[in-house]
Amino acid sequence: MKKLVYYAVLLCAPTLLVAQVSFTNQSGMIGNYPDSSEIATDMNNDGLDDYVRVSQNGIGIDYQQPNGTFNSVMHSMNIQNVPNWSVAVGDLDGNGYNDFVLGNGQRVSFVMANADGTAYTENTHPEFIFSQRSTMADIDNDGDLDAFVCHDIDLSHPYRNDGSGNMTLDQTLIQTIDLPGNYANIWVDYDNDGDQDLYMTKCRGGSSPGDPERDNAMYTNNGDGTFTENAADIGMKDNAQSWTTVFEDFDNDGDFDAFIVNHDFENRFMINDGTGNFTDIISTTGINPTDLGAWENQAVDFNNDGFVDIFSEMSKELYINNGDLTFTGQDLPFDEGAIGDMNNDGFLDVVNDGNLYINDGNSNNWVKFLLVGEESNLNGIGARISIYGDWGVQIREVRSGHGFSHMNSLTAHFGLGTATTIDQVVIEWPSGTVDVIDDVQPNEQLTFVEGDNVLSVPENAISTINVFPNPTADFLNFSQEGLQHSKIQIVDANGKLVLNTTISANGSVDVTSLSSGVYIAMLQVNKQFESFKFVKR
Repeated sequence: MKKLVYYAVLLCAPTLLVAQVSFTNQSGMIGNYPDSSEIATDMNNDGLDDYVRVSQNGIGIDYQQPNGTFNSVMHSMNIQNVPNWSVAVGDLDGNGYNDFVLGNGQRVSFVMANADGTAYTENTHPEFIFSQRSTMADIDNDGDLDAFVCHDIDLSHPYRNDGSGNMTLDQTLIQTIDLPGNYANIWVDYDNDGDQDLYMTKCRGGSSPGDPERDNAMYTNNGDGTFTENAADIGMKDNAQSWTTVFEDFDNDGDFDAFIVNHDFENRFMINDGTGNFTDIISTTGINPTDLGAWENQAVDFNNDGFVDIFSEMSKELYINNGDLTFTGQDLPFDEGAIGDMNNDGFLDVVNDGNLYINDGNSNNWVKFLLVGEESNLNGIGARISIYGDWGVQIREVRSGHGFSHMNSLTAHFGLGTATTIDQVVIEWPSGTVDVIDDVQPNEQLTFVEGDNVLSVPENAISTINVFPNPTADFLNFSQEGLQHSKIQIVDANGKLVLNTTISANGSVDVTSLSSGVYIAMLQVNKQFESFKFVKR
C-alpha cells in the first residue's frame, strides 16, 4: 500500500489552541481510473461513501466496504458527455440508487442507475450549454429532484423531473436573469423560512467592473413556486469576478453565513444577521481578502471541533475555524477534491485525481445523519438538520452539488469537540415535516426516515416559559422577556411546518392565518430547543 503522510503547518500564535488536521494518502487501496470531476457519495445504498470517477470509458467506482477496504468496479460504457466542468448526484427516479447530472462545455446529460444499481444509462440532452456548476434540488417541492445547470454564455438551464426521472428543460421551473457569466449555484435556506433559495455566483470574462453580467444574484423562494431576485437588498450583490460561494453557519448562531472567492477586488466573508441580511467582515477573520484566484471553495468541519472550516484554492488551502469568527491558515499538499467519510471513522476525507487522502483524526467526537425521505425526495436533499447541546446549536443542509465542480457526501456530518451528549436533533424536511429526536449518542452514523419521529410535546413537559392566551384566536404571547425577533416555527398536529416567522417586538406571534386546531410552537431559548403546544380557535 502506498502510504504518504502529510501534515498541515499551523500558522497560529502559541497561545491559540487549534486542533491540527493531517491526512494520509492511501491511494494504493483504490482503483486506477481516469476521472474528471470528483465524487465522494454512496452509490450502492449501503450507507458508506464511495469514490466515483466518470470518464469517456465509463464510471469507475471504488465501493467502500465495512472492513475498511474497497471493491473497485469499472462500469464500462461510452460516456458522451464527460463532466469536465461539474457533476451532481441524487436519486432522480426514486429507485434507491443515485443518478448523475453531468455538465461539460457542450451539453448536459443524465446518467441513470438501473433497478439494482449495477449498470447505468446515459440520456443526453440536445440543447447547447457551456455548463459550469450543476446541482440537484426539489425546485418545485413536489417530492422529486430537479436539476439546475449554470450556463457560462447564456441563460442557465433548469430541468424539471416528471417524477420518474425523465428530465425536461423548463425555464418556468425557476426564472433567472437572462445574462451570461453564470459560474456556480448553491441551494440554501439563507433566510430561515423553511424553503430553498438559489444563490448564483457570477463571473464574465472580459467584462468591466459595474457590468451587470458580473452581479451575483440571490433568487429568494416566495413559497408559492416563484422566486424573486433580491441580492442587492440583502447585501449579496457582489460585482467582483466571483467564482464560487459556500454557505455554512460559521458562528453556530442558527443561520447560514457565506464565503465568496473572487478573482478581482477582494474575497468576501458575509455574516448573516439572523434575518437574511449580510455584512462583509473579512477584514477581521484572518483570511487575506486579496488572496485571489481560487476556483474551488468548500467548507466542512475537518477537525470535528464543532466549527466549520474553509477548504479552498487560496495560498493557505485550509482555514481552521477558531470558533470566534477568526481562522488559522494551514498548508496542505492538495487544494481541492470531493469530501466524504471514506473509512467511516467520523472524520471527513478528500478524494482528488486518483488520490485518497484519509483524515488522521483526533480525539474529538462527531455524529453523522443519513436521511431517507418519504414525502420529500428520497435523499432528503434540501433538509435542514439542527443539533442542540452544550454548544447551543449547529445546523447543516443536505445538498447535491458543492463548490465549483465536485460532489460531496449526502450524509450530514457534525463535529462535537469534547461534548459527549446531544440533547436534541431537529430535522426539517422539504415537505414541511419536522422530526425531533432526543438524547442522541455521538460517534455513530444514524439513519432517520421522514415522519418516524414527528414533533410532539409530552404531557409532562416542563418549561419556564408559558404561552398565552391558550386557546388563542389571533396572537400568541410568551411570558419570558427578551424573545423579541427570535425565530419561531409553528407545526400542525401532523408534524408539518405551517408557519415560519419571528417573534415581534412586543413579544407576540400573529397566528390568525392558521386554521382551527392543535399546534406546536418551536423556538430556541437560552441555547436550548423548546416546544409549546397551543390551540388555535
